[in-house]
Amino acid sequence: MVAPRPGGGDETIYLLREQWRLLVQNDKMFGPEYALMGVTRQLSAIEDLLPQLPRPLRSPAVRVAAQYAESAAWLHQCLDEHAAGRRWTQQALDWAGQINDPIMTAWAAYRSSQQRLTSGHPAQAVDESEAALRHDGMLPGPMRAALRVPHAHALATTGRHRAAMRLLDDTHRFAADRSPGHADGEHGTYCTSGYIEVHRGTCLRLAHRQDEAITVLEQALPTIPPRHGQDFTSALVSKAAAHAAAHQPDQAATTAHQALPPIARQAGSRRILRQLAHLGTTIKGHQHLPEVRDYLDDLTASD
Repeated sequence: MVAPRPGGGDETIYLLREQWRLLVQNDKMFGPEYALMGVTRQLSAIEDLLPQLPRPLRSPAVRVAAQYAESAAWLHQCLDEHAAGRRWTQQALDWAGQINDPIMTAWAAYRSSQQRLTSGHPAQAVDESEAALRHDGMLPGPMRAALRVPHAHALATTGRHRAAMRLLDDTHRFAADRSPGHADGEHGTYCTSGYIEVHRGTCLRLAHRQDEAITVLEQALPTIPPRHGQDFTSALVSKAAAHAAAHQPDQAATTAHQALPPIARQAGSRRILRQLAHLGTTIKGHQHLPEVRDYLDDLTASD
């Protein structure tokens, strides 16, 4: 890569891009609230910068803007701030469309599909996932894997369980740990074989195959890198939900208890904390069990 000219607009774009990679790491290590402060500041700077740039620098600057906007969408989603998340997703799509960037268009559509699924619109999530996959052949392997995971989740949520399992089987050939050489923090590099199997467990749970879901999740949990705190915690929550659905409230409580502080606080995700609270509501009728009682006590203390 040619070094950017010191003091020029290209250097500013280069520094913003490097800062974006650092902010991605901040999300993993310190949680979404901390990372969002930096992303918001940089978005403000980028929006001020764009009108001042000469034409040759506009496209790379708009691409960086789209990256930041999509990251803001994800961080707001983690914080259960759904309206803000959707607004930044649309902004990312708009910026990606301005420069006809297939990678950022696909990634923003992927984010939109996740938001549709989270908000209870799985059929629309399927449509958004398929829109993201229109650019599939232009994308690096880890991105191709990452785009397939929410597609499978959406299919399972709409009852298309066999299609979801086939898609997850296919996704493994693109997993980040099977295509080395991608810098950590680039789109989709978190989507390892273990991450895919965590979502297989979730899809099995949606198919009411709780025992299989528990087994898959038990095997997948040790493969999640320690720095991916939210992924690990989400997997614990999914496993706890499978135990609850299998009428194993004591094991549900024990599993969910692991996702309480320090893990949930380190991840800082209101979305995960809300899921833990929902699980508490599900099993609170079993407070005669010491595991459930201890979990509910600590859940209340973590509010």
